[in-house]
Amino acid sequence: MKNISVLQNLNTVFTQPYPHICIDDALPEDVYKELEETFPEELVCDTQPHDGGICYRYKSNPALVDNLIPNIWRDFFTYHTSKEYFTECITAFEPHIEKEYPDLLEKLYAGNVTVRDVDNTGDYVTDCQFVVHEPVDQTGTSRTPHIDNPVEIYAGLLYMRKPGDDSKGGNFTIHKTTGTITEVNKTLGRQVDDSLHHSVKQVPYKRNTFCMFLNVLGSVHSVTPRIGATERRRSINIIGEFNNTGRMWKVKEIKN
Repeated sequence: MKNISVLQNLNTVFTQPYPHICIDDALPEDVYKELEETFPEELVCDTQPHDGGICYRYKSNPALVDNLIPNIWRDFFTYHTSKEYFTECITAFEPHIEKEYPDLLEKLYAGNVTVRDVDNTGDYVTDCQFVVHEPVDQTGTSRTPHIDNPVEIYAGLLYMRKPGDDSKGGNFTIHKTTGTITEVNKTLGRQVDDSLHHSVKQVPYKRNTFCMFLNVLGSVHSVTPRIGATERRRSINIIGEFNNTGRMWKVKEIKN
């Protein structure tokens, strides 16, 4: 198997405003190029859309079950949903987990890890997803400032910007909290009130760039609007979650 870990070039885990990773040229160019050229965009976009019809997701089930994706993508999905990769992520964030969740670290290393909706028997479940967004107008973004599902332990994005995409924006944005988060709007994707944070860092939407964060309560993030977008926005979502065995935080989740 080729060296396909998105963490193979990890040098730094940033601690502020919350633990996160940003890696340029995450994969070797030959590996990335093969993934780029075989990205099954039409297969992904033949699924039921989400987020008002602008987002398509093709998850590990069916990707690892139906066997319709190219071999290199099957290898990629297999590795990034494995116990080995889960352990890589926990090791990267180990000092931060040990500090914030002292009783959790040993359980994460010892627990059984399985692929969500392929085998749901694990203490923790993983998923890898093709994600494609349709171009949206310059005033819109699919992800306003929010925090992720509390059962999520870590989340990563590999950017796969299409050749010829000359749009501006689409950047992953990290926010610093300025107050205590006591509730989130679950209806709006666990959106956080604007008075409680401000943006401090943007990671450009650039090919072969990987971003990942530890899902602490203050891990507010968003995506900037894309200006002049005519091409679809492509990325790979890689996550690890509790499987009914815990959560990273708990606040009131309102619906409206």
